[in-house]
Amino acid sequence: MQNVITFEEAIDRTNGSARSLLLGNGFSINHFNYANLFDAAGFTEESPVYGVFKALDTFDFERVMRALESGALVTSVYGENALTQSLHDDARRLREGLIHAIRETHPAHKEDISDSIPSCCRFLSSFGNVFTLNYDLLLYWAQLSAPGKFQDGFGLGEEKNGFRGPFQKHAYCNVFNLHGGLHLFENSRGEIEKRLDQGAGVIDAISETVLNEGRLPVYVAEGTSTAKVKRINSVSYLSHCFSKLQDLSGNLFVYGHSADENDRHIYAAIFRSVKAAQAREKNLEHLYFCVYEPSRNLDEIHGRLAKYKASVGSALKFTFVDAKSAKVWDGPGA
Repeated sequence: MQNVITFEEAIDRTNGSARSLLLGNGFSINHFNYANLFDAAGFTEESPVYGVFKALDTFDFERVMRALESGALVTSVYGENALTQSLHDDARRLREGLIHAIRETHPAHKEDISDSIPSCCRFLSSFGNVFTLNYDLLLYWAQLSAPGKFQDGFGLGEEKNGFRGPFQKHAYCNVFNLHGGLHLFENSRGEIEKRLDQGAGVIDAISETVLNEGRLPVYVAEGTSTAKVKRINSVSYLSHCFSKLQDLSGNLFVYGHSADENDRHIYAAIFRSVKAAQAREKNLEHLYFCVYEPSRNLDEIHGRLAKYKASVGSALKFTFVDAKSAKVWDGPGA
């Protein structure tokens, strides 16, 4: 069995060197049901909307919404009024289904997890950069509780109509939403804006944007690594975040992820950074991979990481860390 160290030991080993963090679904699992939002939306297999998702081979609500709206435009031109109305109705059901899914799976307010946020902030404070594969709001809420420590690149934007933005690449940023977020929306110019809480909670603000404005959050929910890369490359903000992951130096900690094949693109980027060592002044020095219940999962995860490493001929070494010892959500007394 591979050697496993505590989180505190890993931090001690990396003192004096840069540390970055990559978060997976396990970071949020205590508070957010990370079942696919599509599954929670309530579409039956007999529903035409379900059929459009399957025909397009996607879990992207935005893509299906565009298909329904384009279809309605075409059928209206051809005078198919009944079908046009049906497509508009299904587009409305799609928006309502997404809001239902979010409300069913996500805490309504930051205050719902307030007891756990201090320990989360202590955990995050060990890192200079934070990358997340999650599209829930938990990291966003933790950011709000540590003002000045974490910046998401919207600081130079203006606050208008309940949004702050747009995201600007030259703004200071050390939090990168690799797969988007429920609070991120694309405007008519293709820029990314951040939805703000206007008093009733950000979940209500997101719901209002989806239902009343017909805008859907920007997030990656595709089922395969290939499909995820395609989605990332289609949005300038997402591709920018991904490029920052590929350009890391120092030490990278991974928490809440099992290195599954559907995120192969993430690990190819991580391990490939050391393959090109001679062409860059700074490179990743070490990967610290946090494992939940190491005695049960370690061998399988080690095999996956070794496979990704070998596939790109990387020299990056990795060490396993006991995830529980990080005490991420253990509350005020952690």
